[in-house]
Amino acid sequence: MARGRAHGVARETGLAAAAAGAQLCVDTYRFAPAEMARFRTMNPYHRERTWRIPVPGTELASESVESVWQGLKLVDGETCLTMFGQEPAARPPGEIRRLPGYDYSASVFRYGEVVLDLVAARRLIYLPTYLHLLDRLADESAIAEIEEALRSGRDVLFYDYDANMDPACAEDSWSHSSILAAWFNRELDGLLDQTAQCHSRMEDRFGDRLPAAAPLPLDRYRALSRAPERGEE
Repeated sequence: MARGRAHGVARETGLAAAAAGAQLCVDTYRFAPAEMARFRTMNPYHRERTWRIPVPGTELASESVESVWQGLKLVDGETCLTMFGQEPAARPPGEIRRLPGYDYSASVFRYGEVVLDLVAARRLIYLPTYLHLLDRLADESAIAEIEEALRSGRDVLFYDYDANMDPACAEDSWSHSSILAAWFNRELDGLLDQTAQCHSRMEDRFGDRLPAAAPLPLDRYRALSRAPERGEE
Protein backbone atom coordinates (compact mmCIF):
# COMPACT_ATOMS: atom_id res chain seq x y z
CA MET A 1 0.00 0.00 0.00
CA ALA A 2 1.32 3.43 -0.94
CA ARG A 3 2.15 5.67 1.97
CA GLY A 4 -0.06 8.70 2.47
CA ARG A 5 1.28 12.23 2.22
CA ALA A 6 1.56 14.92 4.85
CA HIS A 7 0.65 18.47 3.86
CA GLY A 8 1.00 21.85 5.53
CA VAL A 9 -2.12 23.83 4.64
CA ALA A 10 -3.83 27.11 5.48
CA ARG A 11 -6.15 27.05 8.45
CA GLU A 12 -9.34 27.47 6.46
CA THR A 13 -8.33 24.50 4.26
CA GLY A 14 -7.68 22.32 7.29
CA LEU A 15 -10.93 23.24 9.00
CA ALA A 16 -12.92 22.46 5.85
CA ALA A 17 -11.17 19.09 5.50
CA ALA A 18 -11.76 18.29 9.16
CA ALA A 19 -15.48 18.75 8.60
CA ALA A 20 -15.35 16.34 5.64
CA GLY A 21 -13.36 13.73 7.57
CA ALA A 22 -11.44 12.07 4.70
CA GLN A 23 -7.92 12.93 5.86
CA LEU A 24 -6.43 12.96 9.32
CA CYS A 25 -6.48 16.63 10.29
CA VAL A 26 -3.94 17.86 12.84
CA ASP A 27 -4.68 21.32 14.24
CA THR A 28 -1.67 22.52 16.22
CA TYR A 29 -2.86 26.08 16.79
CA ARG A 30 -2.60 26.98 20.49
CA PHE A 31 -6.34 27.72 20.52
CA ALA A 32 -7.30 24.57 18.59
CA PRO A 33 -10.61 22.92 19.52
CA ALA A 34 -10.68 20.42 22.37
CA GLU A 35 -10.73 17.39 20.09
CA MET A 36 -7.24 18.36 18.89
CA ALA A 37 -5.75 18.45 22.41
CA ARG A 38 -3.82 15.22 21.80
CA PHE A 39 -1.58 17.17 19.37
CA ARG A 40 -0.92 20.10 21.71
CA THR A 41 2.75 19.25 22.34
CA MET A 42 3.44 20.04 18.68
CA ASN A 43 2.45 23.65 19.19
CA PRO A 44 5.40 26.05 19.70
CA TYR A 45 3.53 27.88 22.46
CA HIS A 46 3.02 24.71 24.49
CA ARG A 47 5.04 24.94 27.69
CA GLU A 48 6.11 22.24 30.12
CA ARG A 49 8.01 23.25 33.24
CA THR A 50 10.11 20.09 32.98
CA TRP A 51 11.20 20.77 29.39
CA ARG A 52 14.76 21.86 28.76
CA ILE A 53 14.92 22.98 25.15
CA PRO A 54 18.43 24.18 24.20
CA VAL A 55 18.48 27.85 23.24
CA PRO A 56 20.69 28.23 20.13
CA GLY A 57 23.73 30.44 20.63
CA THR A 58 23.57 30.17 24.44
CA GLU A 59 24.10 27.70 27.28
CA LEU A 60 20.50 28.25 28.42
CA ALA A 61 17.37 26.12 28.13
CA SER A 62 13.72 26.99 27.61
CA GLU A 63 10.37 25.52 28.60
CA SER A 64 8.81 26.16 25.18
CA VAL A 65 9.82 26.69 21.56
CA GLU A 66 8.03 30.02 21.29
CA SER A 67 9.82 31.36 24.35
CA VAL A 68 13.12 30.77 22.53
CA TRP A 69 11.89 32.65 19.47
CA GLN A 70 10.36 35.55 21.33
CA GLY A 71 13.10 35.71 23.96
CA LEU A 72 15.92 36.03 21.42
CA LYS A 73 14.06 38.65 19.39
CA LEU A 74 15.55 42.12 19.70
CA VAL A 75 12.82 44.62 20.56
CA ASP A 76 14.10 48.16 21.09
CA GLY A 77 17.55 46.57 21.06
CA GLU A 78 16.79 44.18 23.95
CA THR A 79 16.23 40.44 24.27
CA CYS A 80 14.01 38.90 26.98
CA LEU A 81 15.89 35.88 28.29
CA THR A 82 13.62 35.58 31.33
CA MET A 83 10.91 34.36 28.96
CA PHE A 84 12.66 30.98 28.71
CA GLY A 85 11.12 30.09 32.09
CA GLN A 86 7.77 31.81 31.53
CA GLU A 87 4.65 31.52 29.42
CA PRO A 88 5.61 32.71 25.92
CA ALA A 89 4.20 36.00 24.72
CA ALA A 90 4.53 37.90 21.47
CA ARG A 91 7.16 40.65 21.38
CA PRO A 92 6.28 43.37 20.64
CA PRO A 93 2.65 42.87 21.72
CA GLY A 94 -0.13 42.66 19.17
CA GLU A 95 -1.28 46.24 19.55
CA ILE A 96 2.18 47.43 18.49
CA ARG A 97 2.40 45.02 15.57
CA ARG A 98 -0.93 46.29 14.28
CA LEU A 99 0.18 49.91 14.17
CA PRO A 100 0.73 51.48 10.73
CA GLY A 101 4.36 51.28 9.72
CA TYR A 102 5.26 48.24 11.77
CA ASP A 103 7.56 46.09 9.64
CA TYR A 104 7.49 42.44 10.66
CA SER A 105 10.04 41.52 7.99
CA ALA A 106 12.61 43.76 9.73
CA SER A 107 12.62 41.59 12.90
CA VAL A 108 16.11 40.67 14.12
CA PHE A 109 17.38 38.12 16.65
CA ARG A 110 20.35 37.62 18.91
CA TYR A 111 22.41 34.51 18.09
CA GLY A 112 25.37 34.37 20.40
CA GLU A 113 27.32 37.58 19.75
CA VAL A 114 25.74 38.31 16.37
CA VAL A 115 22.41 39.61 15.11
CA LEU A 116 20.47 37.65 12.50
CA ASP A 117 17.77 38.82 10.14
CA LEU A 118 14.39 37.10 10.19
CA VAL A 119 15.04 34.46 7.53
CA ALA A 120 18.48 33.51 8.88
CA ALA A 121 16.99 33.27 12.39
CA ARG A 122 14.33 30.90 11.13
CA ARG A 123 17.03 28.59 9.84
CA LEU A 124 19.56 28.86 12.69
CA ILE A 125 17.25 29.38 15.69
CA TYR A 126 13.67 28.33 15.02
CA LEU A 127 14.22 25.18 12.95
CA PRO A 128 16.69 23.42 15.31
CA THR A 129 14.54 24.41 18.30
CA TYR A 130 11.37 23.01 16.76
CA LEU A 131 13.21 19.86 15.65
CA HIS A 132 14.28 19.34 19.26
CA LEU A 133 10.60 19.45 20.20
CA LEU A 134 9.69 16.80 17.62
CA ASP A 135 12.65 14.57 18.38
CA ARG A 136 12.66 14.64 22.17
CA LEU A 137 9.44 16.07 23.56
CA ALA A 138 6.38 15.71 21.32
CA ASP A 139 3.87 13.17 22.58
CA GLU A 140 4.73 9.67 21.31
CA SER A 141 1.11 8.58 21.00
CA ALA A 142 0.33 11.58 18.77
CA ILE A 143 3.29 10.77 16.54
CA ALA A 144 2.23 7.12 16.41
CA GLU A 145 -1.30 8.10 15.38
CA ILE A 146 -0.02 10.27 12.53
CA GLU A 147 2.45 7.60 11.43
CA GLU A 148 -0.27 4.94 11.40
CA ALA A 149 -2.52 7.12 9.26
CA LEU A 150 0.27 7.67 6.74
CA ARG A 151 1.29 4.01 6.72
CA SER A 152 -2.31 3.04 6.00
CA GLY A 153 -2.33 5.27 2.89
CA ARG A 154 -4.25 8.15 4.45
CA ASP A 155 -3.18 11.76 3.89
CA VAL A 156 -2.54 14.04 6.86
CA LEU A 157 -3.20 17.78 6.89
CA PHE A 158 -1.27 19.96 9.33
CA TYR A 159 -2.49 23.46 10.02
CA ASP A 160 -2.13 26.12 12.70
CA TYR A 161 -2.71 29.87 12.62
CA ASP A 162 -0.18 30.85 9.96
CA ALA A 163 -0.40 30.01 6.27
CA ASN A 164 3.14 30.85 5.08
CA MET A 165 4.90 27.56 4.26
CA ASP A 166 8.05 29.21 2.85
CA PRO A 167 10.79 30.06 5.37
CA ALA A 168 12.35 32.45 2.85
CA CYS A 169 9.20 34.60 2.73
CA ALA A 170 9.69 37.32 5.34
CA GLU A 171 6.33 39.02 4.85
CA ASP A 172 4.37 36.65 7.09
CA SER A 173 5.07 34.34 10.03
CA TRP A 174 6.45 30.95 9.00
CA SER A 175 4.03 28.11 9.72
CA HIS A 176 5.47 25.24 11.76
CA SER A 177 3.01 23.02 9.83
CA SER A 178 5.49 23.06 6.95
CA ILE A 179 8.15 21.55 9.24
CA LEU A 180 5.72 18.90 10.43
CA ALA A 181 4.84 17.96 6.85
CA ALA A 182 8.50 17.67 5.86
CA TRP A 183 9.30 15.66 9.01
CA PHE A 184 6.53 13.11 8.50
CA ASN A 185 7.20 12.88 4.75
CA ARG A 186 10.90 12.17 5.48
CA GLU A 187 11.71 15.25 3.42
CA LEU A 188 13.75 17.36 5.81
CA ASP A 189 16.82 17.34 3.57
CA GLY A 190 15.88 20.56 1.81
CA LEU A 191 15.41 22.47 5.05
CA LEU A 192 18.59 21.01 6.52
CA ASP A 193 20.61 21.90 3.42
CA GLN A 194 19.29 25.46 3.53
CA THR A 195 20.25 25.67 7.20
CA ALA A 196 23.80 24.46 6.48
CA GLN A 197 24.15 26.94 3.61
CA CYS A 198 22.86 29.76 5.80
CA HIS A 199 25.35 28.92 8.55
CA SER A 200 28.15 28.89 5.98
CA ARG A 201 27.13 32.35 4.72
CA MET A 202 26.97 33.67 8.28
CA GLU A 203 30.46 32.24 8.96
CA ASP A 204 31.77 34.16 5.97
CA ARG A 205 30.19 37.30 7.39
CA PHE A 206 30.87 36.97 11.13
CA GLY A 207 33.81 34.56 11.35
CA ASP A 208 34.62 33.26 14.83
CA ARG A 209 31.88 35.37 16.40
CA LEU A 210 29.27 33.01 14.98
CA PRO A 211 28.35 30.14 17.33
CA ALA A 212 29.19 26.66 16.09
CA ALA A 213 26.21 24.82 14.64
CA ALA A 214 24.93 22.31 17.18
CA PRO A 215 24.07 18.79 15.95
CA LEU A 216 20.44 18.70 14.93
CA PRO A 217 18.24 16.38 17.01
CA LEU A 218 17.02 13.80 14.50
CA ASP A 219 17.15 10.45 16.33
CA ARG A 220 13.39 9.88 16.26
CA TYR A 221 13.19 11.07 12.66
CA ARG A 222 15.88 8.61 11.56
CA ALA A 223 14.34 5.76 13.53
CA LEU A 224 10.98 6.32 11.86
CA SER A 225 12.69 6.60 8.47
CA ARG A 226 14.22 3.13 8.97
CA ALA A 227 10.95 1.53 10.05
CA PRO A 228 9.39 -0.72 7.36
CA GLU A 229 6.21 0.44 5.77
CA ARG A 230 3.04 -1.60 5.93
CA GLY A 231 3.39 -4.61 3.67
CA GLU A 232 7.20 -4.60 3.95
CA GLU A 233 7.42 -6.27 7.37
